[in-house]
Amino acid sequence: MESYYFKREWDEPTGDLTDGWGNSTFYFETDGRFNVLRQMQIFKNGIALKYDLEYLDDKFGGLSESPIELDGFNEINRDEFEQLWTKTIYKRFPEIVCTHDCLSGQPRIESRRLAVGDIVSLVDVYHEDINVTMKDYELSLQQIRQALHYCKLQECKNDNPEKFCHNCILRVEQFNETISEDDPEQSNWEIAARLFKRYFE
Repeated sequence: MESYYFKREWDEPTGDLTDGWGNSTFYFETDGRFNVLRQMQIFKNGIALKYDLEYLDDKFGGLSESPIELDGFNEINRDEFEQLWTKTIYKRFPEIVCTHDCLSGQPRIESRRLAVGDIVSLVDVYHEDINVTMKDYELSLQQIRQALHYCKLQECKNDNPEKFCHNCILRVEQFNETISEDDPEQSNWEIAARLFKRYFE
């Protein structure tokens, strides 16, 4: 597949969460029809956002859904793009945090006492209508998407939390415990993968 590479300077507002980061430069990898395959946004303060076909969006931004229009874009070579892509670091899933002071360090939604594993179970229980989970637990669709995506990739293993989610087999393995007879732990990532495919693919 033939790929093309472009960059574009950006000095307009980028959203409430990123406006204080300064001006930025976008970098794109596209296919022959200029659909975006990978995208970086590097801000003046050094922060970089990175998205691709596997990781589409989060609370800061997301991969462009429309083909780029070449007006205002400068073509660059592949090496320049790849060097930046390799050099820049972006921690995915910014909505998910693991902190000692809440839920014993389990991965959870930022500013909420709701573990990722709980969200997976809730969406699974109310599988007929994801809106029920959103309404009853005051979650946005973006937060649910992030939680399911995080879980299906077992991203928690990279975060190395003090404790994995209480309802997950990873927690059992972490502390060499036995699976509960009353409320058995599950392979949450497998459930999350099924739910993510149903709602978001």
